[in-house]
Amino acid sequence: MADETHVASAGVSPERPQRLPFVADRDVPLFQAQLTVALANHGITLDAAQVMALVTHYHLLGGANNQFNLTRLIAPAEAVRWHYLDILAALPCFTVPDLPDRWVDIGSGGGFPGLVLAVARPDWQFILTERRAKKAAFLRHCVAELDLGKRVQVFTGDIEPGTVVRALNSCGADVSRETFGILARAVEDGPRRLPRLLGIPLFVGAAFWFGQEDAQALASRLSPAWELRQHHLLPTGDRRVVILLTRRTN
Repeated sequence: MADETHVASAGVSPERPQRLPFVADRDVPLFQAQLTVALANHGITLDAAQVMALVTHYHLLGGANNQFNLTRLIAPAEAVRWHYLDILAALPCFTVPDLPDRWVDIGSGGGFPGLVLAVARPDWQFILTERRAKKAAFLRHCVAELDLGKRVQVFTGDIEPGTVVRALNSCGADVSRETFGILARAVEDGPRRLPRLLGIPLFVGAAFWFGQEDAQALASRLSPAWELRQHHLLPTGDRRVVILLTRRTN
């Protein structure tokens, strides 16, 4: 996950003082309190169990981050803002009709956005993809701890046009009958790489988190087969957006 990418894209310098290591007794209560305030301030409705699932995920993220690098943004306030709020504030985009109910998260890293959306949207199924084995193992641990195994799978490897069918089949998907949406956030070289994935017929919806410039670059590369349904400004920075695309049916 390219945390520095979305910090810089929001007009904030990634240069920061040396960070304190995650300490659960100190950081988890602060995270829970700040997350609760952020959800209320932005009109995002989650039930108590969903909030606690996100708190548990943050706890797992912080503990693992002390062992290997999952994110630079682990302090409670910045994790709430740059990770959780950045994703949850996009939920209104997903109310448009005719979206798929199975989603593939490209480069999920610490679980962003797929694992957070899995908590917020219990009616959907997700495949989290991650090419780094340690990060994929962390994702599997989170899925088990959050009891999401019935609707969230993890694939270790890259998703490319030539590998996607094998990847989805290995996660129990029936690619002969099912279609999927694709999720991506902080994907390296996203405006160039993601249009290639949109050429895969299995994908009929897409949601991408970008800075404004990358969003415009991607839009300029879109095939006429795709329609821009939402272009949603995010509260995490005046240059952060999420765009929602659907494949045209005619």
